[in-house]
Amino acid sequence: MSKTWYPVIDYERCTECGVCIEKCKNGVYDLMKVPKPVVIIPENCIHGCHGCGNLCPTEAISYVGNQRENSGFCGCSCGNEDGGCC
Repeated sequence: MSKTWYPVIDYERCTECGVCIEKCKNGVYDLMKVPKPVVIIPENCIHGCHGCGNLCPTEAISYVGNQRENSGFCGCSCGNEDGGCC
C-alpha cells in the first residue's frame, strides 16, 4: 500500500458513474458516498495502479505520485502481469 500514490478526482469532469469504486477492492473509496467517488483511505491505494483511472470514461482521475513508469506487476486487483499495471 502507498502513502505517496493515490487517486485524485476532478469533480468537474466526474459524472459519478461509480466504475472507479466498483474497480477498487482496496477500500480507497468511501462506500457510503456511492456513486460519488470520495477518497477516504488514500494509503490503501496500490503504488502504480491505474485501474480506476483507466476505466474512467471522462478521464477524471489522476494520481498523486504518477510518473507512469513501466515497473512490472504492481500487485493490485487488475491482474496485469505483462510489464505494467492496469
